[in-house]
Amino acid sequence: MASNLSNGSENTLPYKCEEIIGNATVCKPPVWPQIKSTSIFLAGSIEMGKAVDWQSAVTNALSYLPITVLNPRRDDWDNSWEQDISNAQFKEQVDWEMDHLSKADVIALFLQPGTMSPISLMELGMHAADGKMVVCCPPGYWRRGNVQVVCQRYGIPLVETQEELIEHAMKMLEEKIADKTKGTE
Repeated sequence: MASNLSNGSENTLPYKCEEIIGNATVCKPPVWPQIKSTSIFLAGSIEMGKAVDWQSAVTNALSYLPITVLNPRRDDWDNSWEQDISNAQFKEQVDWEMDHLSKADVIALFLQPGTMSPISLMELGMHAADGKMVVCCPPGYWRRGNVQVVCQRYGIPLVETQEELIEHAMKMLEEKIADKTKGTE
């Protein structure tokens, strides 16, 4: 179960995610949105730009849905930022990710072979028991066995391709949207 603890310094910027793709609103740090629709967090390989931009492909595929996409791939990321709590930009990024992973209705996690993605593995561990995750871990990912065991233990759907990740995320989102619609009738 995810912690509902806030970092105590959540930004109060208005809901101003400016990127709209189809019916989807895309939010990236440093914007702290008020999430007003069913949401998905795109967790997984980035490695400060080493990984492919898989988040754009997933966003485009899901854009027919009226959702909020929480994409941690920050447009203004600077690789020179010291990864230490004393660095305000770095801390803001980590806080944004942790808060929005907890708030999201669905978490889609992609682990790209050729990357290590230690933060993504940590996020898998932090949210494995939440019941809202789908994981894509293709053959060749360096810790695939560990990921398989965690997914099996917690009943997390585990797929091998980006297309399967999109398909599972789509179904999960459609179910969440239907549940929310039933609740407002």
